[in-house]
Amino acid sequence: GPNDVCWDVGAGTGSVSVELALQCREVWAVERETPALALLEENRKKFGAWNLHIKGGEAPEALRDMPAPDKVFIGGSGGNLKEIVRAVHGANPNARVCISAIALETLHTAMTTLEELGYEAEVVQISVSRARKAGELHLLMAQNPVFLITGARP
Repeated sequence: GPNDVCWDVGAGTGSVSVELALQCREVWAVERETPALALLEENRKKFGAWNLHIKGGEAPEALRDMPAPDKVFIGGSGGNLKEIVRAVHGANPNARVCISAIALETLHTAMTTLEELGYEAEVVQISVSRARKAGELHLLMAQNPVFLITGARP
């Protein structure tokens, strides 16, 4: 919402960060990869997302000293998902959390961590298929499915 402070953890090149910045009061993008940080800054400038703050570093350590979030998107965790979710909870236990996962182990960690912290968790699986010509026919070839896990306090 227009008054929300959002975090994008594992922001990559900033596609989610920029979209959030167009809708929210303030967005904090955290990314550990230097090449991605440069592209994130380019995208910030390209789209005029001046309410987007970019922070380099590895989460959860990089999350310290940031304003408390209302909403958090975790697009990458570098294997620290449980610690990141706990850091979000410590910053604002009522923040709504959305976690992107492609591995079943990440899905499991997200669900169990959210539930341990008292969040109601929901999972949505998204899949995309691309058409490929096979003679006279067109076949849909499945891509890797993505899971979006959301957690909110009741």
